[in-house]
Amino acid sequence: MSETQNSSNSFGLNRRELLRILGLSPLVAMAATQSHASAIVRSVFKKSGQDQAEFVPDVELTLTAAPAEISIFDGEPTRVWQFTGKLLKGPTNTLEVLPNSYLGPVIRLRRGQKVRINFLNRLSEDSIIHWHGLDLPEVADGHPRMTIGPGRQYTYEFVVANRAGTYWYHPHPHMRTGAQVYRGLAGLLLVQDGEEDALKLPSGDYEHLCVLQDRVFDSRNQLVFHNGGMMEMMSGFLGDVMMVSGEVQPKKDVDAGWHRVRFLNGSNSRFYKLAWSRTADMVVIGGDGGLLEKPLQRKMITLAPGQRADVLINLSRFAAGAEIHLDSEAFDAADAGGMMGMMGRMMGNRSIKPNGAPLRLMTLKISSKKGVDYTVPGRLSTYDESWKLNSSAKVRRVPIYFQRMQWGLGAGAFEMESVANDEIVEAGSTHIWEFANLTNPMGMQAAHPIHMHGRQFRVIRRSGGAGSNSLRAGIHDAGWTDTVLVLPGETVKVQVTFTKNPGLYLYHCHILEHEDMGMMRNFKVVPQPIK
Repeated sequence: MSETQNSSNSFGLNRRELLRILGLSPLVAMAATQSHASAIVRSVFKKSGQDQAEFVPDVELTLTAAPAEISIFDGEPTRVWQFTGKLLKGPTNTLEVLPNSYLGPVIRLRRGQKVRINFLNRLSEDSIIHWHGLDLPEVADGHPRMTIGPGRQYTYEFVVANRAGTYWYHPHPHMRTGAQVYRGLAGLLLVQDGEEDALKLPSGDYEHLCVLQDRVFDSRNQLVFHNGGMMEMMSGFLGDVMMVSGEVQPKKDVDAGWHRVRFLNGSNSRFYKLAWSRTADMVVIGGDGGLLEKPLQRKMITLAPGQRADVLINLSRFAAGAEIHLDSEAFDAADAGGMMGMMGRMMGNRSIKPNGAPLRLMTLKISSKKGVDYTVPGRLSTYDESWKLNSSAKVRRVPIYFQRMQWGLGAGAFEMESVANDEIVEAGSTHIWEFANLTNPMGMQAAHPIHMHGRQFRVIRRSGGAGSNSLRAGIHDAGWTDTVLVLPGETVKVQVTFTKNPGLYLYHCHILEHEDMGMMRNFKVVPQPIK
């Protein structure tokens, strides 16, 4: 088989489709598909409606996915899959390697930068990277039909259009996302801009990056996945060891004063109800889509898989030597997974901590009374001023259901290029989608975090569901989000203005086992008609 044929098959695209997506001449498209080294697809930078002859990046890096080993416990090292990065061009702080972690490097970008990322697949199976939360052209979004095989390369080129915020990257191959993320393939992507700079938020030693994950290890320190089989797949994978940014329940020495803590729930399926011990003050300043308009005082935060939270904590009043713990407080397992969570535990590893179990995640020890003195401004961002409810927007109801031993979303199970009529939207148009988490006679209910690719959206209203749900108190719907938690029996109405980039994008449950089993759908963004 020729290299051209291989390239077409690995992307799920024929040459005509590739030409349409890239907007290139036949000669250039042929050159791209016949690359002797790898299958490369490049998005095209457009300015003022005109294609530039060449994309000249401000930042260029190589990101490689490959097997690796890391010492997590005493004894035998743990075999993982890991992203490693190499900066080819750009500011020296673009890549930050987290110490003692299997996670990929933290990528720090600025709004407006032109970025080229060369992804090299050194795994034994197909993969692709999704840039979770970013508004990107279709070929840069990481749709599973774009996967590349072992030894191949995929080049992303895009302009950072998002405002400052906490985003992340992870694989997105169909039916293997959960397994690849579980083995270690994930990393934070942080965007900065002038609006955030002006706030002079705590940074350096006063900024903490917390990727929350749970894992299971065997007696030889090796990762164990899906020990409970099909039932665990349906209920979602849960572990018995709590990890924060790749370390087991880490303990950090910190100065007193104000600290910034960025949270990502990078677990496959576990929900967290985050709270600090000793009533440390917690101020929420941002979520999935960046800064909130105004800070929120919160005692706890519910964080579902895929969601992020940006908070400030004030440790000024604690004496040197004091310890402050980050915990996930207890909640009713039925509020997250109903019978499914309990059945999954029964069928799998009985040592796992079920959803809702109280967890110790991390400890901060005050080593010095010195620290950053900070005044939280009453207003964080003016971005919300441009947002308003569009009462004339087209409304679509999206059911969430369980049938035939499978979770479902919208029109049915995922098909690689299938799109229903009501999943076709015009570029830049504003719609209201209602995610309705339906009850069913079998009693199988779960809370589902629904993620939409390519755009941040706003939660308008929640209705239904049990008012007594123990996860509800930690949910806040302020600001912009890309992943919304829909509780059992609840309907959540969101307003989304779709990306201006035409193409095929995804929406799905971010419980990775649900996604891999087909709880995922395409929506197609088409150009607006010429008036």
